[in-house]
Amino acid sequence: MKINYKMNLENKERKTMLKLNLQESRIFGRICYGFGRDEEGFVYIKEDEANVVRMIFEMVINGHSLQNIQTELFNKGIKSPSGKDTWTRDVIDKTINNQKYVPHIIEFDNYFIARGEKELRCRYIRS
Repeated sequence: MKINYKMNLENKERKTMLKLNLQESRIFGRICYGFGRDEEGFVYIKEDEANVVRMIFEMVINGHSLQNIQTELFNKGIKSPSGKDTWTRDVIDKTINNQKYVPHIIEFDNYFIARGEKELRCRYIRS
């Protein structure tokens, strides 16, 4: 029983440590994958989802296509933000382009490296 109590205490402390301050929480807007909002209105990081976001960025930086990332997420059984079995390439693309992940989940440098890598491999010219 002591171990469970300690784990619950650590989880509560961790959740508190990962909260954005009140000003950041108010301007955050819509909650996206990797974040949650508590009953007091504070935005916090959902560590399990944040790890998926970090994995997506790491795969992009390492040269994986959106299709490869989609397949890997499916093979690992990671549900999409809407709860579906398969992530769409559009949702993965929007995740990579989402600036809200900086600096709370993704480091500034990795965000821009990933965006640059994705644009280099893009088949479509965007105007």
